[in-house]
Amino acid sequence: MTIHVSLPKELEDRVHEHVSTGMYGSASEVVREALRRFFIGRDQLSPNEISWIRSAIKPRLDAVQNGTSELVSGKSYFEERINRLSE
Repeated sequence: MTIHVSLPKELEDRVHEHVSTGMYGSASEVVREALRRFFIGRDQLSPNEISWIRSAIKPRLDAVQNGTSELVSGKSYFEERINRLSE
């Protein structure tokens, strides 16, 4: 399949820079690699999402580490909740 894409001058220059290093044989190879990374990255968490998760987990992890709380398996937690609801 052939697709023609217009790039701004800055992106075109960057593509040619990567080809000139010898790491890629053509501009098409650079674009294919960029698209692969783009689509794979779309399925992963963003740095902001990772930061948010870490900030949400940190107080809980600190509580476990300093002994004011303990870890409970998710399965046990939900089984207990279901049992309480069915009483």
